[in-house]
Amino acid sequence: MTAGVLKAHWSRYLHPNAPDPHNYKYKTHSRPVFSSPYGPFPPTPEDLNIHELSFPQNNPLPPDYPLFINALTGEQVTLHQFYYRVCALARVLRFDGPNPLKLGRSPVDDKEDGEIIGLFSRNHIHYPMVAHACFRAELVFGGISPASTPYELWWVLRKMQVTSIMVHESLLPVLNEALRLGTGEGDKNSSLRLVLDPKKIIVLSDDGTKETFDCHPTVESLVRYGFTISERKRKILGGNRMAYLFQSSGTSGLPKAMMTTHNSGLHSGLQGMVTAVQNARFASVEPLTPQRVLGVIPMYHSYGMILWILRVNLMQLTNIMLPKWDLELALRTIEKYRITSLPLVPPLVRQLAQSPLTEKYDLSSVIGAGSGAAYLPPDVAYQLAKKLPQGAQNPIPSGYGLSEAPSIASPAAPGIFGLDPALPGTIGYLLPGMDARVVDPDTLQDVPIGQKGELWARGNVVTPGYFKDPKATAEIFAEPGWLRTGDLVMRDEKDRIHYLDRLKEMIKVKGLQVAATEVEDCLLEHPESLVRDSCVAGVDNSRGDGSLFVRAWVVLTDEGIQQGEETVAKKLDEWVKQRLSKHKWLTGGIEAVDSIPRTPSGKMLRREMRDRYHARMKVENRSRL
Repeated sequence: MTAGVLKAHWSRYLHPNAPDPHNYKYKTHSRPVFSSPYGPFPPTPEDLNIHELSFPQNNPLPPDYPLFINALTGEQVTLHQFYYRVCALARVLRFDGPNPLKLGRSPVDDKEDGEIIGLFSRNHIHYPMVAHACFRAELVFGGISPASTPYELWWVLRKMQVTSIMVHESLLPVLNEALRLGTGEGDKNSSLRLVLDPKKIIVLSDDGTKETFDCHPTVESLVRYGFTISERKRKILGGNRMAYLFQSSGTSGLPKAMMTTHNSGLHSGLQGMVTAVQNARFASVEPLTPQRVLGVIPMYHSYGMILWILRVNLMQLTNIMLPKWDLELALRTIEKYRITSLPLVPPLVRQLAQSPLTEKYDLSSVIGAGSGAAYLPPDVAYQLAKKLPQGAQNPIPSGYGLSEAPSIASPAAPGIFGLDPALPGTIGYLLPGMDARVVDPDTLQDVPIGQKGELWARGNVVTPGYFKDPKATAEIFAEPGWLRTGDLVMRDEKDRIHYLDRLKEMIKVKGLQVAATEVEDCLLEHPESLVRDSCVAGVDNSRGDGSLFVRAWVVLTDEGIQQGEETVAKKLDEWVKQRLSKHKWLTGGIEAVDSIPRTPSGKMLRREMRDRYHARMKVENRSRL
């Protein structure tokens, strides 16, 4: 049974008892634990390595094709080049090989210490090659945001216990500044010290001919050296060994280091293959036909990890990578390369939907677009769909996951397994291999269908926990195996999941809970289209009773600007009062702003808007005295 997962055919992505997408009808029930209509994952060997899922031993490579292309320069890496370069670099990175970098053995879990290499780079066509070389070399790596300040980098290096690092040449000054902050002795926020060895810095240079950069070896010099080393036959280990660390989003403070094993990582890669095969079978088309994908999602992020690293060679994908987001470059790239797939995050969906530039380019090649990493307002999902061949009747679907469990739920093809459509406003049905519950966050008791509660998730994609942080791990696992997502949801009678808000961002008004996203969506749905973006948060009511006022910040459309802020604020206030209960009214006021701050993945920084407002109120109150 386990050998079947390594067959070079799409059937390897189906469990032997996988449901038939036409004949099987998913049945709902009222029990607390509900499961994916797609059924379980296909069986896999217990010790499978992520790299070996992508490139099974003794299997010939498929015919060659361009795997990664730099949209700006045209530089490309083919599948065959990628594989042979991975093998070469892995020979250099192995702790038990020639080992020119003097790397140690990596830990198998967070109870051990050992070699952990940080990957600190913007998107680059050679980043996935480094990641796969680490998998093959059994070298644990940690993905680090290229937007990190020196202080943030210093913190993450300590949380991940990074001992060596690959850094893009443009980010070397940030790394040098971080190293000057010292080991962290005396830091009350963490007992973890900086353990990075400055002699183990590798530079990812855009100039492939360079042997060194600022006295550090380049990635390309190590690849060239790897081609001079003979391959040693060995069993590559994986399974429940730690594979990589993620930098958590840090929405509740400084980031944590989240662990992913080979087992959880490869199942994140398999999940999309299972759904793609079943959707194709349902549509009566050949599964996993070649696709051309627009590459903008960050590679250090869990979403980007699935797209650019975990799916390599699972199907034929040519990934056209943008070094950074540029709207017109993206549109030119879609037209030039006849892009078929657009994986996006909400801010990019909004830009593409609302920019007049979109009308100037040929987007007819796009078969599908999808959004992830953050909440996608329904109005934007419909707006972009209108501009794509799929049309407004097929709004942009939004998947749901966390760094701690990258892919939990997503809308399914209407009709597959007898499922009803999951329209914008829901996050759809559970993905393959997933179980879920909806639980009262205070009592930890399961709530009935139709009631609000915290989503708990279970499945092979779930993290084992936070690296060397047992307290934080205990907080997200109230019961063994069940991940507390921290998100407030509602399960309906069809087992669709409706996202309501982050639990920590719920606004308490006179003892009643207000979901910020509900009010934000209401503002965006004003019939005169006055608002382009909105942010809602609870602000101090100055009474000291623990209750809050609901305040909105809005970015106006051209129509809104023309009508004027005062008129728009009055209309929006009346609209909310017509649509929502009294405790959800905007008693804290409405303010027009130029933009709403968000993380690179699109998560709204409500706390930042709230803190700015409170700071301003404090200054104004002082000036009145």
